[in-house]
Amino acid sequence: MKIALLGAGWFGREAHLRNLLSLENAEVVAASSRSESSLDAAREIAGDDLKAFTDWKDALAVDEVEAVVIALTNNLHHEAALAAFEAGKHVLLEKPLGLTIAECDEIIAASESAGKVLQIGHEMRFQRLYSQMKSMIDGGEVGNLQLMWCREFRGPMRPGWRSSEALTGGTILEKNCHHIDLFNWMIGEKPVRVAANGGTNVLTDREILDNAQVIIEYANNRRATLELCLFAPFGGECEIGVAGDLGRIDTRNQALELTLQRFDLPDRNEMQIADVAEDAGFVDASGRVDRGIRPELEHWLDCCAAGDRPLTDGESAKLSVAVCLAAQESIRRGETVLMEEFGVK
Repeated sequence: MKIALLGAGWFGREAHLRNLLSLENAEVVAASSRSESSLDAAREIAGDDLKAFTDWKDALAVDEVEAVVIALTNNLHHEAALAAFEAGKHVLLEKPLGLTIAECDEIIAASESAGKVLQIGHEMRFQRLYSQMKSMIDGGEVGNLQLMWCREFRGPMRPGWRSSEALTGGTILEKNCHHIDLFNWMIGEKPVRVAANGGTNVLTDREILDNAQVIIEYANNRRATLELCLFAPFGGECEIGVAGDLGRIDTRNQALELTLQRFDLPDRNEMQIADVAEDAGFVDASGRVDRGIRPELEHWLDCCAAGDRPLTDGESAKLSVAVCLAAQESIRRGETVLMEEFGVK
């Protein structure tokens, strides 16, 4: 599969380009970035044969390109995805799918009209820690799941466009669509209402929220809670857990630890869910190791070859966007927001 990387900034290079170059069934032939220094860095990684452009539209227009990875700023996802499908390319689109529900719907429709694969970059589903957690939930290890939670206290995100409300669509959409996607996937019910609070309390030189608490109520009275802090100076550990009527699972994604405890068993089952060597991940701005990119790319390429629907398809990503937008609207209005406002019924 001959691929163009639209957006060869830090994340595009470190997450996608390096991993794509290690895959036998992928060849990166073109890349774009508005920054010449980013293009120079991409050439250092991929070699001088890489066709490099300052305009993503020029990279998309390279004749031999069959598929594109879109790692542009969030506000460009919609335009670039529509252009890629119009050009007949398969697409791996970095999260979020869109900044509005209308954008999400248009991207999904364009994919279906073109008959091309649309996969969204929710790589946490491909991390072994969370795929193991999902398997245990589906296998009944915690019984009837009732509650889920995510607590992420970390340092600030990488400065630049991620500090802009207009370019990101907001902190929860930019940062926490990953965690909300896990909530939706593991709970397996439609979200009904969202109540959230948040503010910009410390990082006041930025437009976006630096902390938030979000409560999501799902059908059948299941609930998920998100706690986020972007000014915590140590670690960056993300704690995600679930509780059901038989027990609970706790995970820590930097330590790669999973703990299962049940009411009916005396055991405390502690597991180390290690990554395979090829999926060692990369270090983000706060010193955390991010994982799941390589298996995500492998899954995308397999789906492109077979014409299969990806695990992280457009509809699942749209639901994550809807919950994120509802949470941000709840903070803005200071009240609970029904998911019906965002087309979820």
